[in-house]
Formats: sequence, structure tokens, C-alpha cells
Amino acid sequence: MPLLTHGCPMTNTDTLTPALAAPDSRVRTFWSMVWRIYRSRLINRIALMWLFLIIVIAVIIPFIANDAPYTVFINGHREFPLFRNLTRIDLIILIFAAAAATFAVVFRHTLRLLLSLDELRAKRLRWALALLAIATLSSGVLYLVKSDYLDNRDYHQLAQSGQLQHPVYAPLHWGFADQEPLNLDRVFEYPSHDHLLGTDGNGRDALARLLWSVRIVLAIGLISEVIALVIGVFYGAINGYFLGRVDILGMRFVEVVEAIPTLFLLITFVALYGRNIFMLMVIIGLTSWTGIARFVRAEFLRIRHLDYVTAAKASGLPVRSILFRHMLPNGLTPVIVNFTFGVAGAVGSESILSFLGIGVEPPTPSWGSMLNEAGNPAETFRWWLAIAPGLMIFLTVFAYNIIGEGLRDAIDPRTNKAE
Repeated sequence: MPLLTHGCPMTNTDTLTPALAAPDSRVRTFWSMVWRIYRSRLINRIALMWLFLIIVIAVIIPFIANDAPYTVFINGHREFPLFRNLTRIDLIILIFAAAAATFAVVFRHTLRLLLSLDELRAKRLRWALALLAIATLSSGVLYLVKSDYLDNRDYHQLAQSGQLQHPVYAPLHWGFADQEPLNLDRVFEYPSHDHLLGTDGNGRDALARLLWSVRIVLAIGLISEVIALVIGVFYGAINGYFLGRVDILGMRFVEVVEAIPTLFLLITFVALYGRNIFMLMVIIGLTSWTGIARFVRAEFLRIRHLDYVTAAKASGLPVRSILFRHMLPNGLTPVIVNFTFGVAGAVGSESILSFLGIGVEPPTPSWGSMLNEAGNPAETFRWWLAIAPGLMIFLTVFAYNIIGEGLRDAIDPRTNKAE
């Protein structure tokens, strides 16, 4: 006898209709579940938003703080000084940012497609490789073809003399190296309407330098940790798969590298060869891979006896295929967490070096060098120049650590309730 619901008969087929009519088209991958657990905490979302804000500032900073107008009439001719003055590095960063934004759109769009897990991964991988290839090729051609334009005009003086007509400026009318005329003695000024965070000892706008420093922080943190990631993953995989003498000798070498004082090595290099930001990244990367290597080794020791690894060995696959195609994807999870902590450490190392005066080459801005310019608290201390960079260092390092802890808690099955 069929059941009656509000006077209408309902058969067993009717009970199945809603489930068949509205299938769940979203494929639940491991990382989608990790993301759902991660974003459940407010502090995790705030840390991720701060990091996203830092990245956006690093990409579009030439359009935020620049003395050159977007567009202006000079001697009756319309010019676009800001766009003309963009360097090759500025354009390369914009190219890769556009590729990343496109992949983000593709990533979200593929969630709505009725695809299996393998099809979803394959489609995203194809898009990622295609966008990466296009961005890399475009950047290479741009670097070889374009040369940086040297604009010697002082647009602040041109504006004061009335030679600029209808200028459209960036929100902040100062670049990181633009100075107030030194004959006006506008150095170490308190925050004012003209300079919201004051000026340094050379009459440069502190807010502009604070924002431009974001690029240095991200570059040193990410590039040095990518170097450490590549070395640590390869070294840890070899030691975790081949036991015996390989593992014993390999781990003794790890202990030797861990005994090298990174800060002392950086100071020695700067004293001998001068300041070179690229070499600072390389040295930090070459001395910070040991933690990643230990994590990868521990994961490989755990999974080397699992069934799928045994099957791969029995099928006669080469060692490189077993290591980097089958074992590595399942052993990288804790490495990703450790990567965020490593970036935070690299940011702190760069800030210390710049504070000691042996970091980036002036006038390139850095939060550590800005703290140095604030003076010695025991003598002359300019608090308005120290608060902003100190706060930025604290918030950025804190955000990286929060992201790392949030990922660790979301990935660890003992601390989450993932299905």
C-alpha cells in the first residue's frame, strides 16, 4: 500500500527521484577537504587574507606608489610616464600574476563540471602546464627584447614649475627612491599630510618604501625556500628509500650542514663579495633544506613498505619512477606545512641582515633597513619610522606561522574530523 503524503501517493521510486535529479557535481579531493577544515577557523582565514594582500601589493606596487603620473600633458603632448617606466621585472611579475589569476578561474570552473577525479586532475594539470609555459616563454622574450627605460625627469619639480598639465597620479605620489629636496631639510619628518608615515634620513617617503619592501620580503622568502624545497625533497627521498650506508652517511652530512651558522655565513659572504640579493637567497636556501630532507626521509621510511610501492617494485619500474612518481606525491604533505615555516624563517633572516646593514643594496627598500634607519633606542630613536616596518615583519611572520599550523591541523587525521 503506497504511503500518502498530503493526500498524494508516494511510491518508492518517488523517494529516489530527488537524489537522482540533483547529483552532487563537486568532486571531493583530499585538498578540498583540507581546505574546508582549514577555513573553518577565523584566524586561519585572516592569515590567508593577509598573505593574499601582501602578494597583491607586490604585484601592483608600481601602480600604487610612483612619482610618475599615469598620464599627463607635457608641452602639449600626452604621455604615459608610469607605464613607460615599468621595468622588465615589473612586467614579468604582471605576466605570472595574470597566469595565476587565469588558473584560479579555471580551478573554480572545473569544480562545476561532471568529471571524475582523474579527469579533474588531468584537466587542471594541462591548464597549469600550458599557462606556465606561456608565461615563461613570454617572460623570456620580454627580457631579451625590452630594455628598461631610464627616466631622469623629476615629476615633483615639473609639477611645481607648472610644466605638467592634467596629470593623473598614482594614489601615493612617491617611489621608493624619490627624495624631498635636501635643501629644504625635510629629513626625519614626523607623519604629516604630505608623508603619512614621515620621511627617512634622505627625505624619502616612508610609506612608499614600506610598500615597495613587500617585493623583497616575498622574493627572499619564496625563492630561498623553493631552493631548499628542491634540495631537501631530492635528498630526503634518496635517504628514505636507500637504507644502510647511504642513509647513515647521508644523515651525517645533514648534521654537518645543520651545524653551519647561517647568519655568520651570510655576514662573511657580504664582507668578502659585497651585497647581492640573489646570492643571499641562494645561501639561505642552501643552508635551510635539512628540515625538509628529514621530513621527506621520515615519510619515505613510512611508505616504502606499503603495498603499492611493493607492487611498483615487482612490476619492474625504474627507481626514479618509484621515487618521484609513486612515493613522492604521497610523502609531500608534511613538507608543504614545513615550507610555510621556512618562508617565515627566511623573512626573519633577511630582516636581521638588513637591520645590521648588510642586506639589500640601497636604495632598495627593506623592512629591516627601515628599522635600522629609525635609529638606536639608546641614542636617537624615531619611533614613527620603527612602528610600521616592525609591525609588518611581525604580522607577516605570524601569518606564515598561522598558515603552517592551520595546514598541519587540517592535514593531520588525529586533530581534525575529516570524513
